[in-house]
Amino acid sequence: MEKSEKNEIRKWVKEQRDSLSVSSEAQWDEAICARLLELEEINRAFCIYCYASMRHEAGTWKFMDLLLKQGKCVAVPKVSGKNLDFYVITGKSDLEEGTMGIMEPKESCLKINDTSSPVIVPGIAFDKSRNRLGYGGGYYDRFFEKEPDHRRIAIAYEFQIFDTIPADPHDKTVDMIIIP
Repeated sequence: MEKSEKNEIRKWVKEQRDSLSVSSEAQWDEAICARLLELEEINRAFCIYCYASMRHEAGTWKFMDLLLKQGKCVAVPKVSGKNLDFYVITGKSDLEEGTMGIMEPKESCLKINDTSSPVIVPGIAFDKSRNRLGYGGGYYDRFFEKEPDHRRIAIAYEFQIFDTIPADPHDKTVDMIIIP
């Protein structure tokens, strides 16, 4: 039952994201970006690990641009087998289409290993206990298993927050969820 319940949630959230108006999405991404930039852990950090948003996910592009303008280090994940590695980027031109059509750092980017960097975590759905439902690959769960000290900051739109979502023992929770 749980797997089909997870898939039902994924399907519903994707439909909600796909029906978003361009102006709502832009407004919400702007609000999320502003809230992220107010966070102590973001301002204190040398490097921020952040996913490259796509397919109407809560947007990260403006946030990454502003971090780069502040002189911060921004690192984006790249799939390596069953794992995620993070690479420093200087802008969108450092990215190319990778696994599952996700924008990933090019080979020329420098791999980084900063175990104290805050991580902006993607997800399909979250709940009030800070459980996260991802896309089903387990990449972030495995990453946080290996590197548990990162501050995990999820960003989402309000319709992605549920009272409860199914969670497995190996699923990693997030420390905080930022919504517009």
